[in-house]
Amino acid sequence: MKLKYLFITFVLTSTLLFSQTTTQLKSLDAYFEKSLKEWQVPGMAIAIVNADSIVFSKGYGYANIAKKTKVDANTLFAVASNSKAFTASSLAQLVEEKKLKWTDNVVDYIPYFKMYNDYVTNHFTIEDLLSHHSGLVTFSGDLLWYATTKTPKEIITAQQYLKPKYEFRTTFGYSNIAFLTAGEVLTKISGESWQNYVTKHFIKPLGMNRTLTSTSQLKNTSNYATPYYYKNGENIALDWVNWDNIAPAGGIISSANDFAKWIQLNINKGTVNGKKYFSETSFNQLTTPHTNFSVRDNDEKVHFKSYGLGWSLQDYQGYKVVSHSGGYDGMISKSFYIPEKKIGAVILTNSINWVSSALTNKILDVLLTGKTDGKDWSAMYLSYKKKQDSVANVKSKKNEDLRNKLDPKTLPLKDYTGIYRDKMYGTVTVSIKNNALYFTMDKTPIFYGVLKHWNGSIFTINFPKHLASLPEGKLWFDVDKNGAVSKLHIDVPNPDFDFTEFEFIKQ
Repeated sequence: MKLKYLFITFVLTSTLLFSQTTTQLKSLDAYFEKSLKEWQVPGMAIAIVNADSIVFSKGYGYANIAKKTKVDANTLFAVASNSKAFTASSLAQLVEEKKLKWTDNVVDYIPYFKMYNDYVTNHFTIEDLLSHHSGLVTFSGDLLWYATTKTPKEIITAQQYLKPKYEFRTTFGYSNIAFLTAGEVLTKISGESWQNYVTKHFIKPLGMNRTLTSTSQLKNTSNYATPYYYKNGENIALDWVNWDNIAPAGGIISSANDFAKWIQLNINKGTVNGKKYFSETSFNQLTTPHTNFSVRDNDEKVHFKSYGLGWSLQDYQGYKVVSHSGGYDGMISKSFYIPEKKIGAVILTNSINWVSSALTNKILDVLLTGKTDGKDWSAMYLSYKKKQDSVANVKSKKNEDLRNKLDPKTLPLKDYTGIYRDKMYGTVTVSIKNNALYFTMDKTPIFYGVLKHWNGSIFTINFPKHLASLPEGKLWFDVDKNGAVSKLHIDVPNPDFDFTEFEFIKQ
């Protein structure tokens, strides 16, 4: 296969400490092709960079399977949480302009900001917003913003009802709402929307000419990937979901060639092509550990893992690696760079799986050791994934086998109908359609489905095909001693959204 987007650069300066060989890049290219097929990924784009050049840039597979459109290095993908570093770097600029201090309290800028108790609310700093140690668990409150009609202010105000699991500033718990709040701080101080600010201060001057900040801009361009979810041997096309109400945490859409320029800026610690975007002091602040978390026994050659401000941090084979991942509906991305070696990469895919993590490790192994015959990370990750899926399938079958066997009694369907309210989320509605219960989340129009009786006052729900990544869930009703329905609960087991954070009371 011709390496249409392959460029080879030999670096002779001793300060760069890195050289790419034709053999290494050809080996990686073949590995990328192999992994694409192994994981049934429709398409992906990868760029590898050094301080001043894109040394490898190529697309693989399909941007859209039905239309047979190919991915190239300019194909647009959602980079999701890779957007967080843009938000952190934007605030760093304001700190340098002395318009803000990292230690300033959030409530001084956002008076409606409120956490689970007064102490945390009043002592929550700008730095805290960007370092994921609020005391909440990872992804807590994400159902407040995901595909909802809620405004940023409504989302931030509602998070006061989220219950902490840890003490403030002690434990890592990834928070998208915190980065949304950081974006609101940026707007308050700069007088510009987050979208306008990052476009004017980073995207345009870096020459990221195809990079977008909203799905609403897709209609004005072409060559963008369709999101997919692989299920039951089929890649299911998903809809692009608008993330404007959480944009500072994950709103950017970019290509491998464009995002490579952002990686180069950070490799060069804030100054590129003679233009200074932020100082080395700010770079050090952004990439210094602020929240640490455990290293697992099977993390080979890793001695620390932590989170800075908008960046994940760890060591690998003796070098500090700065990285981030991004998860969007039907798309996973990964970016990383090694400041000491002045190398980096970005991996964009239109599928939901672990291939980007496997390829990150493979790229690191090849570029840091020069060896092309090392560990097959893709095969290892795939083996683990198959075992995990097997366990999940057995569990699902056992669950289905219990349907109507534990407690076949149920109330008349009309007794379950009505409006139910959670103080944090708002309302959901249960109605009857075609002689079956029908559930809708009123603030999230894409969440709806027919309820199928499981046992007692417990029902199962499967969301529509455009939410194929979410498995079957359960919805159950509390019935008081008088036989009246009082509450509704929902649980859909998945790694992203915790439906059990809500308790819906019948109105």
